[in-house]
Amino acid sequence: MITPRPILRSPRVLRLVLGASLAFAIVSLAWRGYRLVAESPRAALARPMFVSTRVLDRKGRDLREILSPEGTRGRPLALEEVGERLVLATLVAEDRSFYEHGGVDGAAVVRALGQNLVAGRVVSGASTITQQLVKLLDQQGRPEQRTVAAKVVEAARAQNLESELDKRAILEAYVNRLPYGHGLTGPEAAARAYFGVASADLSWARAAFLAVIPRAPSALDVYDHPERILERQRPLLVALRDAGVLSAIECERALAEPVVARPLVRPFRAPHFVDTLVRRGRLGEPGAITTTLDRDLQDDVEAAVAAHSSLVRPFGAKSAAVLVVDNGTGDVLAWVGSAGYDDPTIAGQVDLVRAPRQPGSTLKPFVYGLAFERGHHAAEMLADVRTTFGGGASAWAPDNFDGTFLGPVSARDALAGSLNVPAVRLAAELPEGLFLRRLHELGFASLTQDAAGYGLSLTLGGGEVTLEELARAYATLARGGRAATLRFLENEPVAPAGDAVMPPEIAAQLSEILSDPLARLRGLHGAGPFDFGFPVAVKTGTSSGFRDAWTAGYTAERTVVVWVGNPDGAPTLGLAGAQGAGPLFAAVLRRAMHDVSTRAPLYEASLLEESAVCPLSGERPGDACPTAVARRFAKGHGPTATCALHRHAHREPPRFAGDPGLVVEPLGPVTVVALPDVFAPWLASRPLGAPGEDPGGLPWVARGSLRGLGEGASAELHLAAPSDGAVYFGAAPGERGRVPVEVELVGSTPTGTLGEIEIVVDGAVESRGKAPIRAALSLLPGDHRIWARPAGAAGEVRSRVVRIAVR
Repeated sequence: MITPRPILRSPRVLRLVLGASLAFAIVSLAWRGYRLVAESPRAALARPMFVSTRVLDRKGRDLREILSPEGTRGRPLALEEVGERLVLATLVAEDRSFYEHGGVDGAAVVRALGQNLVAGRVVSGASTITQQLVKLLDQQGRPEQRTVAAKVVEAARAQNLESELDKRAILEAYVNRLPYGHGLTGPEAAARAYFGVASADLSWARAAFLAVIPRAPSALDVYDHPERILERQRPLLVALRDAGVLSAIECERALAEPVVARPLVRPFRAPHFVDTLVRRGRLGEPGAITTTLDRDLQDDVEAAVAAHSSLVRPFGAKSAAVLVVDNGTGDVLAWVGSAGYDDPTIAGQVDLVRAPRQPGSTLKPFVYGLAFERGHHAAEMLADVRTTFGGGASAWAPDNFDGTFLGPVSARDALAGSLNVPAVRLAAELPEGLFLRRLHELGFASLTQDAAGYGLSLTLGGGEVTLEELARAYATLARGGRAATLRFLENEPVAPAGDAVMPPEIAAQLSEILSDPLARLRGLHGAGPFDFGFPVAVKTGTSSGFRDAWTAGYTAERTVVVWVGNPDGAPTLGLAGAQGAGPLFAAVLRRAMHDVSTRAPLYEASLLEESAVCPLSGERPGDACPTAVARRFAKGHGPTATCALHRHAHREPPRFAGDPGLVVEPLGPVTVVALPDVFAPWLASRPLGAPGEDPGGLPWVARGSLRGLGEGASAELHLAAPSDGAVYFGAAPGERGRVPVEVELVGSTPTGTLGEIEIVVDGAVESRGKAPIRAALSLLPGDHRIWARPAGAAGEVRSRVVRIAVR
């Protein structure tokens, strides 16, 4: 029979015991001496290197978690918030005598030495929770050291820590720094990641499951080796029962409860918005950071961008960007920087909210604001005619979007219809640099050149700005001209009303114009996508070459700016602002306004005053004006002059020899529209039959344009008869009809010498003579166009064109 030899009688074991005892005595003496000079680990506690930054929306919902400097995800909690179950399970698993020892458990050291000797290898380290905390603190950013000297330092620092902090503080610091695998630090991060609950809400089974992981987070992986964790969880539950923490029934229930970790969820919402906060250093200290973003609105705007992008992609537009701002607080509510953050084919990670782009016509309202401040008014007649600015190599003659010119147009229609020439003409009147200074006051910091570098083209978007800057500027309009400051974080104070960038009555006037759907008809050739059912100020813009399509607008509560195009600046296939960005703007604004319970007026009505004006000149009606309309003006900025366009002239009734059947009635005053000379080329270049008279059918002529009638002539041609649309009948079917024609000169010439006048029918001269001319033309059956002009002035000057029919 073989009798086992007592283990302590083995020479090898005896040497190990003697050596271990001597080493323990030396270590004990060493750490007692080292305590006198060892640095306290308390300073390391103030460096939360393990804490991640959780970026939350305004309602506390996760947007993204940014890793700590150590690459971990940590959510520190006060000890009482962690939950009793996990704390007790951790104490039983790691250090049952935590509340009895002073940082180093001598009995545990002796016991560990014995276990190691019996096993012939290290199976127990005997480290207390305090020692483990010191180790965790010392390992911040450094590899672990397993030398005897390191153990001596660890023990000394642990005792120093015990002398400075109470047990509760030590336990709280320790628990919050425990590693639970997959970069999760602390029980709160682990509980929420693996089970979707707070650590305080863990069951006993789950608490014990988590409590054993920190011993070997890599080996005890919850996804790769859950069975290894369960092998340690079950003895821990029994130990909790034996320690009186759990009742027998509670232990049985915990042992029977299945524990399965859910897949990890890494929130990554509003990526461009969070990237911006990181790049600008706005997140501050690690921890939970609550932003102004509304995650529900953000999700809906992202969905709208994705849907719209699929519609405009056939037109060569690959991406879009949107910003939604709360006008009252400046809060950024939604920020979408591209149509797909993870799509490399559209450079999705490029944030088009912050990328400088040409803004097209979206800067025009600020030109008009300056013009109104300096004496122009909203109903004033402006010239939409071909105009060349500058000279020589720098000469520039801008066109309108559709390549046509409308001639006389009111300022309100020119702005709402986004006509180019009237805006540039107004900008040309401003002192050099004034427009650029106004844009800088509005926050357009991207405009870094001087005024000469941009020139007048800045009016039409010749500089590059960001969507973020544009949103701030339009929010300033919505706030009555007071500068808006965008707010990103809930802990930032709401910025008070900023300095007045423009007078409030001017901001109200711009809002009134931009929200007038009738004024937009001319530029949009219809209502476009902007029929909301409530007042919305809207302005579209298109950069040169159809590279950028914009729509910017606001209610009293929300500002929305939309960009559509390509990140690389490639042109689209003719996408303009209204068609390219307008539908997305409309969808986003409607959604943003769903959250507004009480809607305020777009502007303060008392800032505007109403006045009757001539609808053509925009001035106070004169006695020759055929009609008047009511218009609203910025208080103190309405018209003061009387209309000088409509003029009266008396004439005698025509008499035709050899025409006894013609009935002659007395004719009263004749009214004509005498446009300024700047319209003369436009009048002369209109195609035959093009619209050019006002609704009353009055003829439009240019002052002083009848140079063929005498130098300095102020007379104007007036085709008094026939009436437009008249029908004449021949004596028998197929025979010619007699059409009376009367041409007069309204006004006089300095010399009294008048040249000849030609009467033109369908492009051929049918009669010639000195004014006044009264004749009867014999015309074949059919439709005809008739006009008058100075002899030899073909294509330059003419009266109005009338259409008649002979049957």
